[in-house]
Amino acid sequence: MMTLAALLRRRIQDLGYADLKECARARDIPYELFRKVISDNHLPKDKTLLLYAEKLDMEPQVLLSACYRQRAPSEMRHLFGARQPAPGGSPSRLAPVLGKAACGEWLESFAVEPDAYEPVEAGDEEAFFVIAEGDSMIGGNIPSGALLLVSPGARVHNGNIVLARTGLDEFTVKRLHRQADGTTILQPMNPAYEPLIVGPQEPLSVMRIAEIRIRC
Repeated sequence: MMTLAALLRRRIQDLGYADLKECARARDIPYELFRKVISDNHLPKDKTLLLYAEKLDMEPQVLLSACYRQRAPSEMRHLFGARQPAPGGSPSRLAPVLGKAACGEWLESFAVEPDAYEPVEAGDEEAFFVIAEGDSMIGGNIPSGALLLVSPGARVHNGNIVLARTGLDEFTVKRLHRQADGTTILQPMNPAYEPLIVGPQEPLSVMRIAEIRIRC
């Protein structure tokens, strides 16, 4: 799997720039941090990744998932590509559990649970789990403590349940509704909660919840 720096270097080449300084100048990207990310493998915050995606015409999920993978402790990184036989003989891999996501108000979290992983069918090699916390999604059969499989490579459509993240490193799980004016509504599935409204200019990234596992 390509690192964040490798993805950005390849994009600079694809765009036809001679070097990253020329690219930064042409695309109005702050150079010093850009250089650190590409040359020193610095991992920036999400709001910076969203800026790079916008300036370089890239999918935000591609950069975000590459950065998540590199942020995981070294003893966990192999889980992104691990394979093991699944029941019935179909190929599978072990996907890491990367902390909690709020099913309520925003929750700041990026804590990898040591040695926590779950088997999944091979397919989306960048998929990972988060643990639901709160009760705002109980109408979608997502109780607190459920394991949610996040698929960065899956297409996201209106009505999908998503893991949403702002540029301030905050997570929440909601049903997605994008409006024509660019406003995004993150709708809870519990009438006791109000929807979260994200304006067109506010940083936001979303990834589809592909599977819900309720733990006994």
